[in-house]
Amino acid sequence: MAQTRTLQRRIRSVRNAKQITKALEVVAASRMRRVVQLVDGSRTYGELAADIMRRIVANPEAKNHPFFSPAADKPTLYVVITSDRGQAGAFNSNVFNLAISNFKQERQKPQVIVFGRKGARFFSHLSDIELRGTYENIPDNPDVNVFAPLIELIEQDVTDNKIGKVVIIYTQFISSLVQKAGLFQFLPIDNTPQEGEAQAAHKVYEFEPETGEVLDEAIRLYAAAKLMQTRIESAASEHAMRMIAMGNANRNASDLIDDLTLELNATRQAAITQEIAEITGGAAAIAA
Repeated sequence: MAQTRTLQRRIRSVRNAKQITKALEVVAASRMRRVVQLVDGSRTYGELAADIMRRIVANPEAKNHPFFSPAADKPTLYVVITSDRGQAGAFNSNVFNLAISNFKQERQKPQVIVFGRKGARFFSHLSDIELRGTYENIPDNPDVNVFAPLIELIEQDVTDNKIGKVVIIYTQFISSLVQKAGLFQFLPIDNTPQEGEAQAAHKVYEFEPETGEVLDEAIRLYAAAKLMQTRIESAASEHAMRMIAMGNANRNASDLIDDLTLELNATRQAAITQEIAEITGGAAAIAA
């Protein structure tokens, strides 16, 4: 009987856990569908901003701007986008592994800025990096002003020749079933013409108002667009991976409940069989 009660408690416990994982799966799926609708738009806007910067860099006055010609032999600033919550499978661990592998290739102590509570806790325990700042509880589709402090920090560091380049590490959203941790060089801005842009890259533009004002505003728009794109893609990937993880946990819970139920039934049957044998044996003994 003791074993029967233990199995019953385990079944109740797993059944309660199954209800939680099912609820988390449904919530993650709902949030993913909402954010996925924004992914294509953010990519288009980000590519347009990058295209504008590639056109601007062809101007002789722009080529000397520190955003296109960074200081040599300076540390790299990494902007790492993680999640605030767990239960999203390998979402955060993939980003951590990619970041650490890149840190090891740096000659100087890398500087790190982290989005997400999970990343803030992880990188705060690393001694071979300089953690410059952390941001938590950033919405899936944040207001562009959320990135203003980071953009100002980057602009100031680049102007003062404190950093050599800026790299963003995030999770690319490929589909609801496929997500991949990746990175791209945020600064210096890539001025390599894309397919179909070669002819436009050789054009020299006249700026109105002054070149410096146009460049400063264009750089802020580019920075905001790319940061928004990486945040939205990471959010979509996070919800997709949580949906998959919770779906797997829900199915595993169902399988475990089935196994425990079979074991419970077998235990009950064994107890009943033993009781019948004892009763039959006792009756036979009395009759003899």
